[in-house]
Amino acid sequence: MALPKITGKFDGAIQKSSQEQKIAELQAEVERLRAQSSPELEVELQKLREQLQNQSGELEIDLELIDPNPNQPRQTITSESIQVKARLLKKHGQISPIILVPQGNGRYMLLDGQLRTQAAKLLEWQTIRALVVPMPEDLDSNALMTFLGFEDLNPLDKAEAIATYITKSIGYSVDESITVLATAIKRIERDGKSKELTKLVALSAQEQQEGLEELGIIGNEQDLLLLLLELGLNPASVKANLMPMLGLPQDLKDAIRQRGLKGAHALALVTISAKSLGLSEKEATKERVKATDQVLKKNLTVPETRDLIKQIKAKYSKVEKTESKKVKTVIQKVRELSSIQMADVSFEQLQELRSLFAQKLAEIDKVVSETETE
Repeated sequence: MALPKITGKFDGAIQKSSQEQKIAELQAEVERLRAQSSPELEVELQKLREQLQNQSGELEIDLELIDPNPNQPRQTITSESIQVKARLLKKHGQISPIILVPQGNGRYMLLDGQLRTQAAKLLEWQTIRALVVPMPEDLDSNALMTFLGFEDLNPLDKAEAIATYITKSIGYSVDESITVLATAIKRIERDGKSKELTKLVALSAQEQQEGLEELGIIGNEQDLLLLLLELGLNPASVKANLMPMLGLPQDLKDAIRQRGLKGAHALALVTISAKSLGLSEKEATKERVKATDQVLKKNLTVPETRDLIKQIKAKYSKVEKTESKKVKTVIQKVRELSSIQMADVSFEQLQELRSLFAQKLAEIDKVVSETETE
């Protein structure tokens, strides 16, 4: 896959002319490698860190002067992950610097290194080593590319970050994005061209556009799919695995962010709904939360989670009861029994018939009552 142009983040970071020339040479080298599609994003970012460190050196920045990027893709950092990183920092020290951009008021915005910064605060460090670079032209795009390239985002954060980027880039709302993407992918799958779409991820932008046109993807569909391909994402995978995250109920979103629930498990658990169980929304949510607790406590696999869901649904499913021919015959006979016919029947037989009807009516009431409470 072609790499995103991350080197623009560092333009002008070094003030001296000789140092600027060295940076320009570094950028030219990265562009050459990009053309060959040889390195990965994380590797190149690390190389740039190392080269910039050699050219500009690192600064010790007061942690109190660092602000988070409000539009960064990662919205979830668990306390457990911060504690793990803090233990590593305490044991090994800070191996690589974070990257900051100046905000013009003596403060800095964090571009890369959110987890390390939080861990340093937990350790009550006063300062942290950092590289300070100019503000990127497109902060949202650069941040998203950085995170998609080498950060382990949970699927909810990733889906929301992509949806936000789509809205800012081409103006599609979440609902429009979902509809346009689903329509395009459905047509590609119907034509049996899914493999051709997957191959486009590794091609150049021009080849991607030409490939989409060959697949019959034009107009707003092409705008959306080109944007996803630019991010190195397979549109079919985004449609199947990420877009559904946006419609999850709040209890499952909370479980993903706060308790580490996996996306595949969440997509299975969402089928425990008011409609599928025949319950109110409140009752169905309660069942779903209980099931989520079991999944997390027992560390269930996705197949095990689906088995659990089947058991829950079976508990609430009502058995479809077929119409009895025998009862239908009895009903017909009773309807045919007129008062004129009964006028010629003996008193004893009428008493017996009334007693029998009363008995059967009581039995019917009992069965109906039990059915209503199931």
